[in-house]
Amino acid sequence: MAQRTTRRPLIGVTAGTRAMMTGAWAGHDAVVVTEHYVRAVRDAGARPVILAPQDDWSDEEISELDGLVLTGGTDLDPAAWGEDALATDMTPDPERDAFETALYRAARRTDVPVLGICRGLQIIVIAEGGALHRHLPTDLPAHPTTGERPTAVEAAIDADSDLALALGTRAEVTAFHHQGVAEVAGELRVVARHESSLPLAVEAVGGSSVLAVQWHPEIDGADGAAVFGSLLTAIRHRAESAPAPSLV
Repeated sequence: MAQRTTRRPLIGVTAGTRAMMTGAWAGHDAVVVTEHYVRAVRDAGARPVILAPQDDWSDEEISELDGLVLTGGTDLDPAAWGEDALATDMTPDPERDAFETALYRAARRTDVPVLGICRGLQIIVIAEGGALHRHLPTDLPAHPTTGERPTAVEAAIDADSDLALALGTRAEVTAFHHQGVAEVAGELRVVARHESSLPLAVEAVGGSSVLAVQWHPEIDGADGAAVFGSLLTAIRHRAESAPAPSLV
């Protein structure tokens, strides 16, 4: 008798594009995501599916995924929410912004759990109608400079949150960002902050599961693994609450 196997959850992991610098394909765009995300998803017990911005996904296709990770990257294009570029902005990628925003909205419509990381958190906040600090610490002088290199910061986490179930109410995390959340809207609530008052994590208050963090759990060891574990927990809860198939 053949051994029965259990399918690993399929988790979409978003990628960007970057021009190759050397070799025969120098100057051609490559689909790029750091290996840390792929490893973190695998270590959590899931199978990563790389999602490239050149390829739109329908709601039906998104619903075939078990989860979605919106990864880190460059600044969002401020034109998307009616603001002008600043000299401190990184070069935006409007194609990727539109792609990831559409993925997030499709995941919400189809009840697919989402984990947003750094830029991914900002995509979620803007998609829900929120606002960003455009340059830290200029916009929030009490916040440390975290845009030059990965920097350890402490997050104070609401006890009444899914994030606290994974990390407790305080955690040292690795931040690498110069923009951050100024205001949340829609179906989001802030569940972690830095002592400067900058929101460091948000969760959805209704609908499908959303957890987004303004740090990089993919490089944060055991605590980072616990954040990815929260996504797997949300996936299991979704599967357990799904209606049983009809027998007629």
